Amino acid sequence: MSAIKGAPPQWKVNQVEELKKVISSHRVLAIANFEKVPANLMQKIKRELKGSAELKVVKKTLLNLALDSVGGGYEKLKEYAKGQVAIIATNENPFKIYKKLESLKVNSPLKPNQISPIDVVVKEGPTSLPPGPAMAELQMAGIPAAVEKGKVVIKKTATVVKAGEVVKPEVAKALEKLNIKPLKVGLETLAVYDGVVLTPELLKIDEEAILKDFQNAYRIAMNLAVNCCYVTKETAEILLLKGYMDARNLAINAGILEKEVMPDLLIKAHAQMLTLASLLPPEALDDELKALVKGGEAREPEKVEEKKEEEKKEEDKKEEEAIEGLASLFG
Repeated sequence: MSAIKGAPPQWKVNQVEELKKVISSHRVLAIANFEKVPANLMQKIKRELKGSAELKVVKKTLLNLALDSVGGGYEKLKEYAKGQVAIIATNENPFKIYKKLESLKVNSPLKPNQISPIDVVVKEGPTSLPPGPAMAELQMAGIPAAVEKGKVVIKKTATVVKAGEVVKPEVAKALEKLNIKPLKVGLETLAVYDGVVLTPELLKIDEEAILKDFQNAYRIAMNLAVNCCYVTKETAEILLLKGYMDARNLAINAGILEKEVMPDLLIKAHAQMLTLASLLPPEALDDELKALVKGGEAREPEKVEEKKEEEKKEEDKKEEEAIEGLASLFG
């Protein structure tokens, strides 16, 4: 039987059906551009994704047909499919698969006469290059170089090519000499679908910044809980310590006769008695008090009192440090 006139070739029908099957059997679908990705790197990416994701190079027209056929929101990806497209079907978290694809990119040098997508900066400092032809090549590229202690050094940080400029052959050669590979080559994620379309701007997460935000939120929550005496597993130890210190200070200041504060109360009373005695006229004192006041022994209780005050300040400081330390366990 001859093929029906105008019907698509069977191989296209088969490929669309295969794409539909791949898309439908996975929770997450990413589309990426693989232009300028060498074949050996593409094979490496496939190997690295094996077991966690399925990578397929597809024709955009066939992909669009498959996305329309599957429906359910997948058709939204069509507007992001640009250039040479590959799909990555997976059940992984979309943020994890994006991070994985980014980690598989490799450093690549700039080529002569290509348009640089980025500013390329050569930083000041020593190089591993010996003096000789390399010195002249760097200077021809506009890189301020000199010889120091038998090695070529970059005398000043310089931008050798700006984004959007054509890379001059001498600049490309100099960068190669310095082993500077400013480009990242690999799959460029265009969009990921997981019920909603996620673009690289949304998928690119600053993990350190987010961790700091969580740590700061934890500290604020701990301080609030401690200050309003909200008892939880995390705040119980801090509140008990704070409560003990507050009760002890209250007992000393109020003169409450309890076993734990008696030494402090006696020292405080003795110091107060000597202070009062030093203000009275000599005839109002007995010989023992006179001896204490005049003989310098009166100063000893004061020193003891000062020591106790220092100890109290130290305890208060330790209490504050304990609260701050426990409140910043994650900081």
